[in-house]
Amino acid sequence: MTTGQKPHPIETSVEWLAAAALASATCWSVWALTALPVAAVAGAIVTAIVSKLILAAIGRSSTQAIAAAFVPVAFEEATFADELLLDDPLISIDPDSRVVRLFERPDATPGELVTRISDFLGERAAPVSAQVPEYSPVDASAALHAALANIRASLR
Repeated sequence: MTTGQKPHPIETSVEWLAAAALASATCWSVWALTALPVAAVAGAIVTAIVSKLILAAIGRSSTQAIAAAFVPVAFEEATFADELLLDDPLISIDPDSRVVRLFERPDATPGELVTRISDFLGERAAPVSAQVPEYSPVDASAALHAALANIRASLR
């Protein structure tokens, strides 16, 4: 909230709720100590008014202090050629640049798209495309066993 604006209704509600909570605690305490309902109500009213005034004063001073403390600084243009500014766009990118193609996926074939759509819809359709080459991992268990044997031999 800035100076000169009306406070938001939620802010006003929270201030009254805080004052009411303190007033009800005061009311209960005075009634428990004195057993006089009139004294309890008077204590609650005084506490509610005082706490609301204190909250209003605290709220006003903090918003004025924040608004007065902020002074914008003038932005100067970059004077060095090697500076990288966040608003400096890349002019041209090479088509075979690794940065651009780092996360690029190969385009799906029409047959793969049909298969994906039918799987999504819960239908089972025969793949339209020709044979898709399957990836078969290389069996490197022999090389792994040899490397482990070399490690064991070097530790002895």
